[in-house]
Amino acid sequence: MRSLLPLLGAALVACASAPPPPAAPPAEPGAPPTASSAPAATAAPAEGAPTLKTRPLDLTSACPHDVHLYFGDHPGDGQGQPGLVASGATIPVPRAADGTQVVWVVDDKGFGLGNVHITKHMRHIRIDAACMKIDADSTR
Repeated sequence: MRSLLPLLGAALVACASAPPPPAAPPAEPGAPPTASSAPAATAAPAEGAPTLKTRPLDLTSACPHDVHLYFGDHPGDGQGQPGLVASGATIPVPRAADGTQVVWVVDDKGFGLGNVHITKHMRHIRIDAACMKIDADSTR
């Protein structure tokens, strides 16, 4: 019985010594970069680069029923997003890129009943037990 080791070794050497794929031809001066010549983009920010940190913002409802919400400048404008908070629940509230937001209490048809303007320093919004008042805390 012959050993297969010499055959395997020869096959590995043949695979390892295969020529590399041809390189792309050098770009002409002034030509736009191609996908292969462009530097790869990185997803991680550069070390020491400032990052935007926003404070977490949450909303608590003491209202005895579900409350419909709208996060944006004007209910129904199509620019914001709807929300719903259950009685006694606390939910996270999205902020705009600058840390601000307008939070609306809306009726089941989406019409605004009341709102609060959030600044980047605010951290908590409360809806009272009478479902009539929405206010925010600002803490530094």
